[in-house]
Amino acid sequence: MDRHHQRVIGAASPQPAVRSAPGPALSPSLERWKLARRRLRAQVLKWRYRQELSALRHYVLFLGYPRSGHTLVASLLDAHPDMLFANGLDAARYVQFGFGVREIAALSIWNSMRFTRHGRRSNGFEYTVNGGLHGGWEKLEVIGDKSGDLFSYRLLDDSALLHEVLDQFSGLGRFIHVIRNPFDCISTMAMRAGIELRAAADEFLALCEANRQAREVVPANAWKDLRLEQLIEQPRLALRELCEFLGVKADDRYLGQCAKLVFPSPHESRRTVDWPASLVAEVSMRIRALPWLDGYRF
Repeated sequence: MDRHHQRVIGAASPQPAVRSAPGPALSPSLERWKLARRRLRAQVLKWRYRQELSALRHYVLFLGYPRSGHTLVASLLDAHPDMLFANGLDAARYVQFGFGVREIAALSIWNSMRFTRHGRRSNGFEYTVNGGLHGGWEKLEVIGDKSGDLFSYRLLDDSALLHEVLDQFSGLGRFIHVIRNPFDCISTMAMRAGIELRAAADEFLALCEANRQAREVVPANAWKDLRLEQLIEQPRLALRELCEFLGVKADDRYLGQCAKLVFPSPHESRRTVDWPASLVAEVSMRIRALPWLDGYRF
């Protein structure tokens, strides 16, 4: 959603490799050390918040694509007095390393509180709902993590991960699939990652395939598609539907506060790069096979 200067990105390199989950590469010894520290912290936090965690009804994981509005959506939900969302915890990674659901939920509480203390700023924007209960709660019923693109990248790397997540979270798990116009998403991915437009398109479509497979496995009542454009056009309605999906009430005051944070219109980043007609046609053809992208055009 950031503004970008005009730049041209060509359509070279026929079959670029799809990147793995973004993040710093650590040596095995440093990784083990960091995980041991984080596990200790999780256990301490689980004990500290044992009463709050006893009321947990759902743990929410995002799926999706880079630069598609996860931070905004999670911050709107985090402002609710009964919900709290981590900003980029990468919850699926902790599932891979054997953390329990309440350990991950406790780390999510810590992450949300830390993000709030640091001003809830990301990529040049402040994601604070005025009057919202960020980093706090009245009755903590829903906890989650906004790392949608990271989760989807991990599904690309580890086909068994989704089943591990479903087993770990059992009936608690809820999944929000955030969607944005594919041409805007691909354009922003290319600019932010410094990769060619075709490489970004291949990466986006690979994530689509990972999310398609996840959609077939996750129970229908635990999956929610959310179009960013719908949230921007009708923030109150989209948020009310999200809250209903998560089993919490959304009063008019909360919805009104959140609506003020939502951008007035989506940023059409596809207008800031030079899309070859052949690539537009190819992406258009491939997204027609994906029902959740129905209606999107260049």
